[in-house]
Amino acid sequence: MFKANCGMHSEAWQAIIAQVTANAALYDWVKHCPLSIMRRWSARTVAQNGLICRQGDICQHFRLILQGEADIFFEADDGRRYQQARYHQGDILGELEIFEQRPYICSVEATRETRLLELTRDDFHRWLALDNHFNQRILRTCSQQYYHLSAKAGADSLYTLQQRVSLTLWHRFAQQESERIALDKQQLSHEFAAAVRSINRILFTLKAQQIIAVDGEYITLLDPDSLQREAGL
Repeated sequence: MFKANCGMHSEAWQAIIAQVTANAALYDWVKHCPLSIMRRWSARTVAQNGLICRQGDICQHFRLILQGEADIFFEADDGRRYQQARYHQGDILGELEIFEQRPYICSVEATRETRLLELTRDDFHRWLALDNHFNQRILRTCSQQYYHLSAKAGADSLYTLQQRVSLTLWHRFAQQESERIALDKQQLSHEFAAAVRSINRILFTLKAQQIIAVDGEYITLLDPDSLQREAGL
């Protein structure tokens, strides 16, 4: 078991083990990891706005986020970003590309200082062969990601940008349990692969319909029923 081997390594390694075993999301990944694989892990710290993976580069490592968070985004030839997801502690990187050493589909950028555990491709394959629990976790994670991305692709194809922006506003009002929220328009433009001016135009339309009020970066909900209708709910 993972905890039983903590005393066999250096202080730095023990500090990593202590952090992993104290967090349920991290520990569930590695609780049956063989000692021979654990010894192969390396730690890496990436500064805020630093690239963890670059779109198009060949994947050489499997990564587990120890702490911090990162944006996963596809970058078009003209520089526009299309955000796929934001990953946090306990999420993994490279599991899709590493099997056949394919180029990264997306770039991954740290949104704040982020610490990672890294494992080479050969050691990743050895871990899969030796640890059935890890094998099943990888399968479930890939399945969940495929489901999420398929749902997102369907929504992007079937719903207008105004519907998607309205739905995002509705969800954020609900999550924050407030009628006033802060909205990062640049982040929203990345999420929907749309120009900021397109986001502003939709917000202006909702404002003109007296569904919301806009005060700089803050949005106030005036008419919940109308916003629900705009979101297609």
